[in-house]
Amino acid sequence: MKLARPAKRVTRLALSAAALGAALTVGAGTAAQAAPAANPDPIPDTFDFSDCPPLPEGSDPRLSRCVSVVVTSGTFQIGAFDQTIDKPIRMTFANAYNPETFKYTAVFGKMRAERMLVQPGLFGDPLLTAVYAQPEFAGVFDQPTSADFHIKVGLKIRLVNPFLGSNCRVGSDSNPITLELTTATTSPPAPNTPITGEPARVVRTDPPPTVRSAKHVDNAFSVPGAKGCVFGGGIADWLVNQVGGFPSAAGKNTVIFNEYMALKPYSEL
Repeated sequence: MKLARPAKRVTRLALSAAALGAALTVGAGTAAQAAPAANPDPIPDTFDFSDCPPLPEGSDPRLSRCVSVVVTSGTFQIGAFDQTIDKPIRMTFANAYNPETFKYTAVFGKMRAERMLVQPGLFGDPLLTAVYAQPEFAGVFDQPTSADFHIKVGLKIRLVNPFLGSNCRVGSDSNPITLELTTATTSPPAPNTPITGEPARVVRTDPPPTVRSAKHVDNAFSVPGAKGCVFGGGIADWLVNQVGGFPSAAGKNTVIFNEYMALKPYSEL
């Protein structure tokens, strides 16, 4: 019996690593059947692994992976805002493997996003026409191992303008916009109807690291009201909420992320 335990341990390690690989690559057979469309954007020149988070104690760096994601385009439609993603959104996180518990833990690293110009004239006022939106991480993250490469992430949207100040946000750390991103098909409440993402597939192997393309979608989330508008005092919260259509109930909002991702074992960082 004592001789059998190491073999069982190695087998479980191999199975766990295989499960993670299946979640990230969505198996060659599945990808072939789905025949996902190519990402319309060029593959980024670089993938930055400098924001990889520290691994939890007990993690095996050989079986733990850092994931660098670049959202290259898409849509962020919340309330009356119908924002085209025209600048990259970068996210870095880890899948940390513990050989004692045989479990993977998702650990968020960092989100980096530039501000994007909201459609001109949305507010109908010269002082408020040039409003910029900047996605920010809001403290919620999980990445269950599943065939649809599910990602749960909390966001807040910072609205920037000389009148609104720099502390006007839709969503917060305590009340985030919580996305349940999937590469499968959504089940939103009305009036939204189901939309489908695209499973991950390998699009480049040389030069390393291997790069995968995917589309994540969600149109079943709700959006809270704006807070802190006009130099953090909240004087114009009512205006932003009225014009922006916030709070916005589930079934009236949509996110589509066209993205590329690259993975590296922590032992190679």
